Amino acid sequence: MILRGIMLLLVLVSPLQAREKIYTGQYRYLADAGLFEDCLSGDRWPVAMKAANAELERIYLEERSGGEPLWVKVEGEVQRKLDLEAGKRRLYFVVSRVLESGIRECDPLSKVPLEGTPWVLVELGGRRLASGKRRDPYLELRSGKAMGFGGCNHFKVRYVLDGGKIRFEQPGTTRLRCDTGYELETAYMKMLQRADGWRMRGKLLDIFDADGRRIARFATGNP
Repeated sequence: MILRGIMLLLVLVSPLQAREKIYTGQYRYLADAGLFEDCLSGDRWPVAMKAANAELERIYLEERSGGEPLWVKVEGEVQRKLDLEAGKRRLYFVVSRVLESGIRECDPLSKVPLEGTPWVLVELGGRRLASGKRRDPYLELRSGKAMGFGGCNHFKVRYVLDGGKIRFEQPGTTRLRCDTGYELETAYMKMLQRADGWRMRGKLLDIFDADGRRIARFATGNP
């Protein structure tokens, strides 16, 4: 009987419910389409037309119009689904419940300086990196001179900041031979050479290439 009850519970709890979490962000509705911008990461996702989407649209039209942002607190999750028009899979934000709404900015996040902060590499080329290694790859910027660890060797590199632009020169590294970490380090050094722009939000630092694609993400931490 106990086993049957557990199996019934597993059936009743859908995968969506199991993965739901609370998000805060700015929601816009324009031309019959909704867009959600996450306060924490700054990522933007089109809102899927299911679950609590209709309720979110109704709330927006009561309080805002013309694509103006509306702050919302919702339960939901990011899902990857097929875009029939584009013929490929893309990320959508599925809202399961609207908790709060109002006309306000995102809550101020902890101020972290770009320079002088150890930034730990958490994503490279769209792939999240496993943490908890003996030493994670990192980057620290200091007045035009950066230092870091690539996964095998330590490195130093000069850089230039110009508003939202950042350019790195050719890095100089130590010459250790490593059994692990070499492939990651090679990809990391190539990313620095492709870097063209940056954006910081709270404790996250994103690096973009010349086409505006995110090629790396760092988070604050102690290397």
